[in-house]
Amino acid sequence: RVELQIQGGMQDQYAAAFGGINFIEFHPDTVIVNPLRIDPDTLNELEYHLVLCYTGKTRRSARIIERQVASYVGRSEEVVRALDGLKALTIQMKNALLRGHLHEFGALLHEGWTLKTGLDKEITDPQIDELYHVARRHGAIGGKLLGAGGGGHFLFYCEFDKKHVLAEKLEAMGAKIVEFGFDLRGLQTWQANDS
Repeated sequence: RVELQIQGGMQDQYAAAFGGINFIEFHPDTVIVNPLRIDPDTLNELEYHLVLCYTGKTRRSARIIERQVASYVGRSEEVVRALDGLKALTIQMKNALLRGHLHEFGALLHEGWTLKTGLDKEITDPQIDELYHVARRHGAIGGKLLGAGGGGHFLFYCEFDKKHVLAEKLEAMGAKIVEFGFDLRGLQTWQANDS
């Protein structure tokens, strides 16, 4: 990411390399990856309550990130408050997962949505807002626009018995449901046999 001069954080690279559900702490000189020991039943239930969809929109995340960094460096009160709020929210979400309080986790996703959309005007647009509102009306407790924003993928935590209705409503709006599962192993490499 650094050598290719790609804007953004490092969380995606760490998540892919380590796999599993982790609480990752980024400090100026180090990164600490804390694997969360979530009860397997809780993890299975969490996976079942999640709906991932592709919004059909391309992302313009580099501009969004550049403005956020400039606002943070310039100490924009609104951006600093939102980022501090998101940081505090990650601790609450971690604790909810460890306690197996999944409905609370879903509600915290909604709080995160509210904070994140306050970071930059291009994180969302009327189409993405409508997708989120329709999802909330049809069983989603909360959701997260993945990445910096501007399109891409949306992850929703929804009521167990409303998952199929939510998926149908999202597809009717042009979103594509993406089947997925948690990867608990992370990046795997091996040496091929030359036989």
